[in-house]
Parts: sequence; C-alpha cells; structure tokens
Amino acid sequence: MLGCESMKTNLKMFFNSEGKKPSEVAAALKRLGFKTAIGKYDFAYDWAGKKPEEKDILALGDKVTENLAGSKASFKLESE
Repeated sequence: MLGCESMKTNLKMFFNSEGKKPSEVAAALKRLGFKTAIGKYDFAYDWAGKKPEEKDILALGDKVTENLAGSKASFKLESE
C-alpha cells in the first residue's frame, strides 16, 4: 500500500557505570525484538505493519522494564 509505513517504537538508552555493560543490555533488548538503530535513538521495535494501541506500547515498556531490572540502565520510549 502506497504511503503506508510500519509503526516503530524507538528506544533511547541511558547507562550507569555501576550497572550492566551496554552489550548485555543490548542483548536483552534484541531478545525482545528490538534492532540496533544509529542516530537519535539506540534501538527500534518495528510493529511489522500493525498499528499498536496504547496497551501494546505499555506492554512493550513493561517487558523492557522487566528485562532490564537490576541493570541500572534507564530508557525512554517514543512511538511513531
């Protein structure tokens, strides 16, 4: 379909020198389906043609939180 782009949820990471290594955090995010991004964001989750609802984005945020627990890393999600 012309002009129909897949929605993405972008993720910006913030690391703490007392926490897990960035490579360990990246591995956890990739297991959730995030891909490495270059530029403004560090990772992106492609919804593969699906238009996510608020509950879907919140559920993804919950999964990120659960998988990064104890890592001392923080993040920001932005969907577009």
